[in-house]
Amino acid sequence: MTESGGLLSVIEYTIDTELVPANVGYLPEFLQKYYLSRYKGYRNFREVELYTEGDRNYLTYKVYIPKTGNYVEVTLEAGIPIRLSMRPSSADIPKAFLDELYEDTLLMVQVFEEQMANISLYFAYVQGEKMVPESSKANKWVDIFFSRSMYGIFFMFIFLSYIFLIVFQDYGPLLLGIVLLLFALFSGRLAARGDWVITEDRPEVILLQYSLTMGEYKQFLKTNAGKIPEIREKIYRDIVSTRKKFTCELAEKIFVDYGIECQPERLSVKTVNVWQLVKRAAEAFRLSMPKIVVANTEVANAAVMGPSPRLGAIIITTGIMQQLEEEELISVIGHELSHLKNHDPIILFGLVILEFLLRFYIFASYIAVLGYTGFLLYLIAFLALVVSIGKVFEARCDLDAVKYIGNPKAFANGLKKIAYKKLLPIYKREPFYRRYRRLEWLAFDPHPPAYYRINRIEKISQPITKHTFWASLCDNIKGFLKP
Repeated sequence: MTESGGLLSVIEYTIDTELVPANVGYLPEFLQKYYLSRYKGYRNFREVELYTEGDRNYLTYKVYIPKTGNYVEVTLEAGIPIRLSMRPSSADIPKAFLDELYEDTLLMVQVFEEQMANISLYFAYVQGEKMVPESSKANKWVDIFFSRSMYGIFFMFIFLSYIFLIVFQDYGPLLLGIVLLLFALFSGRLAARGDWVITEDRPEVILLQYSLTMGEYKQFLKTNAGKIPEIREKIYRDIVSTRKKFTCELAEKIFVDYGIECQPERLSVKTVNVWQLVKRAAEAFRLSMPKIVVANTEVANAAVMGPSPRLGAIIITTGIMQQLEEEELISVIGHELSHLKNHDPIILFGLVILEFLLRFYIFASYIAVLGYTGFLLYLIAFLALVVSIGKVFEARCDLDAVKYIGNPKAFANGLKKIAYKKLLPIYKREPFYRRYRRLEWLAFDPHPPAYYRINRIEKISQPITKHTFWASLCDNIKGFLKP
């Protein structure tokens, strides 16, 4: 964001995007239809105009502020990066209102990017590693952690407990606890059996995206949908493995056999040095390097498994690499390393194992008195306790990421991109909606609400010196009481 000077001068924002030039030009028309028209009851939009100047498409409109007569004149330039200019009509218009308009646009850009990604050919590679097809889900070992739910882990205990009890009788719960504790201790090694393991010798992930129109994409699926693995293999063999720079001229030799004429403005090539990013974050936290696993999935997320950095692993998806810029991504990595630094995965897993053993060997007779309804309420209460602790851990990791990595603005932007669906509809920030925000806190999700995490990070204006756990506990209580 830049400001040209003077109270009524133009305030300029930029939005980094993974869109290719051929598609970014459609953004003004998309915003007119899905933002200005759909949210006209939320914002007072007037004087909307689409126009083209040179090779760029533009969208201009005015946003009037109720009961004041003041307005903000907004101009969006559809380029790379996307530029957003705002000229307030009065110095009385708060900067916070302009920031809200920017955030509105950022969220809608994420919606547009997802639509464009759905009609694109997408390939990811690690040189020297086997080819792995892109999936709509994370691999089976880390899917539980990406699901943002504690249900899977908790009810797995309940199911397995009866199996072990039948087979091993009184020793069953103890044996199951030992098995699951071993699983928790070595879960980092299990995660390392994922799609790709990143090493210092193989540090980079190469992301290729070629955008099509809707008509071209439908035609491609009709004739070549089953040939995507073949295209992926040819790209790797002829371009990636030879370490040639990926260009349209090289791609043309492959695409032409599948009815695609490569156009440079539709091609996006991104190389992410994952090893260096994790190393930078680990050095900032003064931690040893964990194993680095890349899951080739469209899910935009990251997670950790294992009891410590030395025995743990960080799992990063290609989806989040495609979506975030490097400074945004390293903040997310810092958040995950904080989990390993503070042994969060093993603590939460250990709590569940401890409750499981206590329930069978000590609390069983007392719980039996409660009946089925009481037992169910007991399980819900314990699960709520574990989830609440998880929310504090997540909030603590947010502060740690800013404390050790810095750059809260980049971290907040990264969270907006990852969690944009949870921030929609955009009128969630309005007072009439805020009473429903407490329901987000009560969800059985070990993460605090996205709006709370982002607002909290954006308000950080000075170095963090206080103990981040206790600060996060207090902040979460305040956030719940005053959503």
